[in-house]
Amino acid sequence: MDHNKDLINSSNRENGLTNINRAIYKKLIECQVPQMIAVKPAYNLAQMYMQALDFTAKANDLIKATETTDIAGKILEMREAVKSLRHFSEQFGRSYYVLMDKVSALTENWLSEETDQDADMDEVEEVLEGLKTNELGEGLKDEVKAHSRQQYSVVVKKLISKGCPEDMTNYFAENLFELKSETDGLIALVDRLVSLDDDFEDLILDVEEALIELSIPWVGFSPGETAHALWHIGDHDEDNFFFMGFLGWSLAILENLQENIENL
Repeated sequence: MDHNKDLINSSNRENGLTNINRAIYKKLIECQVPQMIAVKPAYNLAQMYMQALDFTAKANDLIKATETTDIAGKILEMREAVKSLRHFSEQFGRSYYVLMDKVSALTENWLSEETDQDADMDEVEEVLEGLKTNELGEGLKDEVKAHSRQQYSVVVKKLISKGCPEDMTNYFAENLFELKSETDGLIALVDRLVSLDDDFEDLILDVEEALIELSIPWVGFSPGETAHALWHIGDHDEDNFFFMGFLGWSLAILENLQENIENL
């Protein structure tokens, strides 16, 4: 039964990857990005999206787990998802700048042909802008933060009760939830990207905006920079200086569990 379930899950994942890959690729083509430039970032971003979904689901499972073996098992599964996420984010970063050079050139060409809006339209936009409120958005953000703090506390207390040192546990939980926040953002941005349904002029500007927002935590502002999401994943940077991140601290947690818990 477990084998059949694994086959079904694998099949669903492949279908999901194919669908999101096609959706991202189609959106780039609709922006008149050449096929040879669009294909690699579309594939790697689709892989990032799938690994982010996998990591998020396993992080939620970890919060619910109570048995030590289940906790260790979920952390091991999360590590595999995060390793893959790191790999595909690096691949995406290598093709990102070529993609953005093309997208930026297209937006610059379009904007250079646009005429200035008349004074009446400017006045209308100013009035509408003044009517906007951030109270709802800020309220939702506060709810999400409060929920994350509660989950953080659950994980910390759970691991400490299993014999993990407090400092180690706090570092692990911090990187876990910072990374979870970034993966949630990645999923939301890709969902937004593939759902865009505008005229060409608006579409290409919205796609450019989404790609820039995506790049800040996952690519960085310049080649060689360690972006925020990658920092919390953990790896060797360009100077070969090891920063722990999720991968480092999760390994420390697993080693501690193995040392302190019999029959793990």
